[in-house]
Amino acid sequence: MPTIDHEARRITAKIVYWGPPGSGKWTNLEHVHRKTSPPDRPPAVKAGSVGFPLTLAEIRGYQVVLSLLRCPSDGSWTRHVFDELGGAPVDGVVFVADSSPPAQLTNIAWLHKLTGELGARGFDLGKLPAAFQYNKRDVPGAQTVEQLRRQLNAWGLPDGEAVAAQGAGVFETVKLVARGILASLRG
Repeated sequence: MPTIDHEARRITAKIVYWGPPGSGKWTNLEHVHRKTSPPDRPPAVKAGSVGFPLTLAEIRGYQVVLSLLRCPSDGSWTRHVFDELGGAPVDGVVFVADSSPPAQLTNIAWLHKLTGELGARGFDLGKLPAAFQYNKRDVPGAQTVEQLRRQLNAWGLPDGEAVAAQGAGVFETVKLVARGILASLRG
């Protein structure tokens, strides 16, 4: 559940980008950072970084801030990322899948890792604000969206296509999860 600070009139939610190595988690975050950062903000740095805050518009007088985090692919911070988030593992999840055919089994393995980490904390991916992003739609021979849905999205969660390296579909994915988070606040 997002944190609501009534005194500061601020809603903060944590979104974790999860997926196999090379799927485009950092590419997504880097694009968002580049397009939303003030000119004096230092560039996003991949090494040693898990993410950054993204300030959205006000809603009913409350400033909405999304902490966009990535789970590094080497697995070194997997448990650390969830443990650092406190009681609730996350407020939202983006599973970034690689559309290339050789990534099929890796996508499935990383989805199992995600559901395992969530399950160990008493959470079900299908009950969290979440979205699937089918990235790298521009690769030759990319799996169809229908194939990816059948393989990965058993919950029927919101999903969309992306070519994160070009910025296509990146903000649409953020919006999918943000809508789910804000809807969870309504009850």
